[in-house]
Amino acid sequence: EAPVTETPAADATPEAEATAEAADGQMVTVASNGGRVLVRAQPRVPSAILGYVSDGDTFTLLETSADGAWLKIDFGSDGGWITANLAQVNP
Repeated sequence: EAPVTETPAADATPEAEATAEAADGQMVTVASNGGRVLVRAQPRVPSAILGYVSDGDTFTLLETSADGAWLKIDFGSDGGWITANLAQVNP
């Protein structure tokens, strides 16, 4: 009988890599259907929560994650990340 070996499980939520900066002046509007959106320190869950933004709030777009799932906005001193599916990027 062959010995049983354990294969480490892949991380279910790998950290997304930050990509190129957004075009100058590109804006993001929160589109959460009336709710609040968490702003996180890194483009992943779990990550420290820096605060909240509300539906209709507009911010400067700083970066987009490599997979396009996260947007870094001008929030606080270092910026913060929100999920792209709860925001609209304005040209």
